[in-house]
Amino acid sequence: MHYLRPILLLFIITYLTSGCQKNPATGESEINLMSEQEEDSIGKNEHQKIINQFGGEYKGLKLNNYINSIGNFLVSTSELPDKEFKFTILDTPIVNAFALPGGYVYLTRGLIYLCQNEAQLAGVIAHEIGHITARHSAKRYTKTVGTGVILQVLNIFSKNNFLNNLLGQSAQLFLLSYSRSQEYQADQLAVRYMTRAGFDAQEMANFLRIMEKFSNLQNKILKIDNNVSELLKTHPNSSKRIQEVIDNYKGKIPLNPIIGKEIFLKKIDGLLYGHKPEEGFFVNNNFIHKSLKIAFEFDKDFYFLNNPKVLIGKTKKKTRVIFDLEETNEKNDLDYLSKWISLPKKKILDFQSFLNNDFTISTAKSTKGNQLIFVGLIRGDENLTYRFILISNEEEFKTYARKFEKIILSFRKLNEKDLSILNPPHIKIASTTSNPNYMIKTLQQLNLQTMFSREIFNVINDIDSNIVEVGNKIKLIH
Repeated sequence: MHYLRPILLLFIITYLTSGCQKNPATGESEINLMSEQEEDSIGKNEHQKIINQFGGEYKGLKLNNYINSIGNFLVSTSELPDKEFKFTILDTPIVNAFALPGGYVYLTRGLIYLCQNEAQLAGVIAHEIGHITARHSAKRYTKTVGTGVILQVLNIFSKNNFLNNLLGQSAQLFLLSYSRSQEYQADQLAVRYMTRAGFDAQEMANFLRIMEKFSNLQNKILKIDNNVSELLKTHPNSSKRIQEVIDNYKGKIPLNPIIGKEIFLKKIDGLLYGHKPEEGFFVNNNFIHKSLKIAFEFDKDFYFLNNPKVLIGKTKKKTRVIFDLEETNEKNDLDYLSKWISLPKKKILDFQSFLNNDFTISTAKSTKGNQLIFVGLIRGDENLTYRFILISNEEEFKTYARKFEKIILSFRKLNEKDLSILNPPHIKIASTTSNPNYMIKTLQQLNLQTMFSREIFNVINDIDSNIVEVGNKIKLIH
């Protein structure tokens, strides 16, 4: 079988070099098994799926026009100035940006209001354009498919299972994200496009520094160690590494580069903050759900996270609250509780039912292992059952049980007046004044949950101290 090895080698070389071409953005001769037409087709086919997956498209005309103008301006400085790009704002508070092959660039609403100026926004857009002009998706596809072809051929001639497993794993691992070298290359291209367009590329590093602060705050809220945000997971370069790219740039630097803080803040004034109304939202320490026409209030010692199917209320200790709903025909609350928390009825203590705010409420307590449990069922219309559960320990239970009862008793229906005046928070731009109490009053008036409100305010405004320069424009949440 040794005579087959030269044939095998020739086959592999011929297969891989058949798609070799020079990339105008990177200047590299590269092998791509995916044509530009195929890239365009993939982007077109997947575009609506991305929009559906990430909460829909943000419809604000002013902001969409702004993003498109920046994006198209940056494209005009690239190696593909005549290619049609599509820039989409995804209507979600998640902080992320990404691109599909074929010229499809996506920014989330959450990322936009984390930016401080136009240059930072341009840097994010330019980075995603860089992935497209460098054809990183095609390269990833080529590496995956090429590895698969080699693997299939080698499987015919080799009995070496270790080699086969290694090749298989490499192909799978490559699908997870762009490589660090590709991220670095996208940053290099972003700096090129930004400087050609007149923007201050230094703001790219500044934005990554803010992202690192945001990621640290996320970890604090979620009580997760050594985790990173969605953006940093898919864009692993640090602010230090981007600074290196900026310092090594050899092109002509504009004398008065564009930062564009004023125009950027003007464009995002009024932008929706947090979750969309149909997903439920927070007005200070109140949860409002207009579609379900319900609301409840909670103590400042809880911080609620709004997940697609459940609310999770965290404390700074170990106690937590979970809220969700279920459609059920079960009429006996004690039977229902027993099935829900998977405990026999004899272990359900202090069971009681009563009317409150036109709802039938049933509460009970129990223990499960070393956990103490306090549950509340609230019967709504159309067989809907709203469910609260407090999970605590012996040390904390007494304190949080009282606060938990208040949450349940605050549960109410929204009337027509409530529905007309209760709206989700929005970004509001204001100028700081010389009033010594300005910042104190500002923080008190923020339309945020009390816990972490100061930290969130600091991150979205890139503030590191209590001192803010008079006349400086800041983002408020109202």
